[in-house]
Amino acid sequence: MKAIKSKLISILPIVMLTYGGTQASAATTELPIEADSCAIHLALTGTPSPSCPRAGSFGLTRSLGAPDPSRAAAPLGSDASGNGYFIRFAFNSELLTPEYKNHLERLSKVLKTPQLIQACVRLVGHTDAVGGEDFNLALSRKRAASVRNYLVNSTGLAVARILAIGLGKTSPLTEVSSTHPLQRRVEIQARPPGDAPCS
Repeated sequence: MKAIKSKLISILPIVMLTYGGTQASAATTELPIEADSCAIHLALTGTPSPSCPRAGSFGLTRSLGAPDPSRAAAPLGSDASGNGYFIRFAFNSELLTPEYKNHLERLSKVLKTPQLIQACVRLVGHTDAVGGEDFNLALSRKRAASVRNYLVNSTGLAVARILAIGLGKTSPLTEVSSTHPLQRRVEIQARPPGDAPCS
């Protein structure tokens, strides 16, 4: 219990966008690996899930720096922008840990709720600055594909809802160094489908 309290005390609240609303500022965020479905829903939509008991009791994340418009969730298609967060990867690896597989199981359940059942999902892979551009671009694509494949093959999420891309080391977090472990990530974003296809 002490360990859980200590972890919660060290985590800062997220600055959220409005789901389906206009483009807005957001801090770069990372959900704790053990984040529950309430926290995941809040990270993806900016609003509490109706099935979650109290708005103030979930949705805690680490937040890097002040809000920065350039770090807002990137648009998927030409209409509404998406909300999201990121998960991490080990150095030079695209493999999901068992803990992140469990996290993606919870994410999949959230994406199948009435509020998000139609949402499009965008997975954006990134790397740190160690190594060449071609290697890092390929690795970032593998990371995004790893998340997509797990969501499709292990949780039954429809592949048509998911776009997986990689940016290599070209879009680093500005709040930390270019070789920091937080650069090794996949951003998970969601947006309402609107009139555009998901991918």
